[in-house]
Amino acid sequence: MLLRSHFDPLPPPLSPSPSSSSSSASPTNNPAQHESLASPIDRRSDYYRRAAACDKCGSSIPASSSSPPRSPARGRSDGGPAPRHGAGGAVVHRRETLLTAPNVLTLFRLALVPVFFALWFVEHGTSAWAPPAAAAVFALAAATDWLDGYLARRLALTSAFGAFLDPVADKVMVCTALVLMAAAPPEPLGSAELSLPVVVVVCREIAMSALREWAAAADAGGGEGGGARSAVKVNSLGKWKTALQMVAMVALLALRHAASPGGWARRSGVPVAVIHAATRLSLGLLWAGALLAVASLYCYMSSVWRFFLYPGTGGPAPAPEEKKGEAPSSPQRPAARRRAA
Repeated sequence: MLLRSHFDPLPPPLSPSPSSSSSSASPTNNPAQHESLASPIDRRSDYYRRAAACDKCGSSIPASSSSPPRSPARGRSDGGPAPRHGAGGAVVHRRETLLTAPNVLTLFRLALVPVFFALWFVEHGTSAWAPPAAAAVFALAAATDWLDGYLARRLALTSAFGAFLDPVADKVMVCTALVLMAAAPPEPLGSAELSLPVVVVVCREIAMSALREWAAAADAGGGEGGGARSAVKVNSLGKWKTALQMVAMVALLALRHAASPGGWARRSGVPVAVIHAATRLSLGLLWAGALLAVASLYCYMSSVWRFFLYPGTGGPAPAPEEKKGEAPSSPQRPAARRRAA
């Protein structure tokens, strides 16, 4: 058998079989769809070799090819969105704007952490208003936490950078305040009284960060079924937990040194008994937030537990709930089914 040279024309495509002649789809004339990368080079031009390589990796043909481009793929092989294609089939990379209004607020919240830290260590005898100022900075950070999420949803300014930065800024500010308060609690609380709810809240935040990171990685794996990330979205218990924690922490920060002789509350004429009662009430709110944190973590774990039992698929779909006022449906007996037939 004589070998054809590199300049010989490509062989004609195979004629369709009689059984497929009635089909409405016409046979393709692109040899790249029938040949592998190991085919002899004398049967493939440079364009067809590029087409086979692109078919194997799931991308489009470079725009520099001499032949007409193929139609772009509908999606990436990793399950992500399909890339945009410009003229000639070239992939268009869209760059996101990082300094949007929500992201600027999140960066501002991070910048408030060193300000809060500096106000915490101001000597009590030098300025009696340092604890209320630290509480005001923390309250401002909590307000920006709500505002940046609202703007991102209302103005459709959600971004990958914001989704990463927002929980980081939240946890840095909250954990900084909790650790400092546990080290020097307000009167009449002791370190032991405040340390336990602080440990519960911090451990819950660490567990939720790990759980959401695992859920994002599980969905990115393209497992059949998916849905792990949607199972750890913020629920109503998590929102109530955050609200109680913010109120309790602002109050505890403001009441620090308030009952001392040079404190702002004593200077304003507030009785010491009232200050101590307000501090105890703030501790109770922090404990309520800690208990809601544990309850919300249990709900999240219950939602994703089936993804642990059935990795990649999430297991069988849960049975549909019966409507209120209706008796639960029971399977028909075999004899009844035969009679009905």
